[in-house]
Amino acid sequence: MKRKSIELSLLVIERIIVHDIPKHKKNEKNITPSYSEQECDASDGMRRIFKDKIIAALDGEISFKICFDESKDSPVPLYVKEILQSRKNVFITHTKKIADRLLSSQDGVNAAGILLIIDGKINEDKVCIIMKLERDKGVQLKLNPITRSFDLHDVDDLMLTQKTKLYKVALFIQREDFKIRFDGILTDYQINMKAKKEMCTYFMDNFLGCRPYQDPKFSTQKFYNLTKTYIDTIEDEIVRAKYVQDLNSYIQKNQNTISPKEFAEDYFEESDHKDSYKNYLKEKDIAYDSAIVKDTILIDSKIKKITISFENDISIVGNKGVIDKKVTFEKLDNGQHKAEIISKIRNIV
Repeated sequence: MKRKSIELSLLVIERIIVHDIPKHKKNEKNITPSYSEQECDASDGMRRIFKDKIIAALDGEISFKICFDESKDSPVPLYVKEILQSRKNVFITHTKKIADRLLSSQDGVNAAGILLIIDGKINEDKVCIIMKLERDKGVQLKLNPITRSFDLHDVDDLMLTQKTKLYKVALFIQREDFKIRFDGILTDYQINMKAKKEMCTYFMDNFLGCRPYQDPKFSTQKFYNLTKTYIDTIEDEIVRAKYVQDLNSYIQKNQNTISPKEFAEDYFEESDHKDSYKNYLKEKDIAYDSAIVKDTILIDSKIKKITISFENDISIVGNKGVIDKKVTFEKLDNGQHKAEIISKIRNIV
């Protein structure tokens, strides 16, 4: 059956519940969340704010697909599945259990915060959204009618404003509803998949009991190989050389995710190249605007050097990002190319 897209713009928020997760030390056993005993009474305006924030986070270039991981001991996948199936009224009780798991997944390193869980729909298909928000402080401006002046008031428990960025949010769906092979979408601005540090991945691994939909090392390799194959179709040899260097540099940037859209927007100079690259990836069933968790272990040998070979059996080999700065290329009228290097000779082997 044909796969359905997850149209976040069609999200309808039906129920919201909030639980308070206190900061605690790792070995403190007598700390519990402060639970809500009923759903929130949220206005239409507040629902619109949440919806806008969710779309901005999950439609971004660092969101990625996730699957429930049976090898992890988190009970959250079971609770989420039962909320989605709606076979009985388990929303409030199960969200409390999810709050318990978040508390036990955190230790003294992790900040206290608010666990917000949403029961909703995209079209008629059920979705469950889990967010962790951090408290903030602010100042409220009020007009004093007596003095006809503005007074300032402390606000200690700000949770969400128009400018708040959602740092941790996951949306879960049922695979059969969307004809897909993954269970949800996650955005965590603090995640570090390559380092695999507990403090950076506890939300996905320990709390949600999930893993990336695809093994990062294979999806990174696939992105690199397909992008390199596309670049090889460009007729202009000098442009090809530049794009290959750009690809190697992009892969080695100090960031945890990569994105075809980000690469194309940052490095392709011609709009035709951007459009044809997007269409090429669509033919290969690769999402153009989704982030890929980066792991370069399978392509390290390819991205650290670039070799440009000429028909006269001369080759130029350079490390990442040096050829475009230290070698000048020129296309001659007869179709040949001229490469100029100005440097001292280090050695001859």
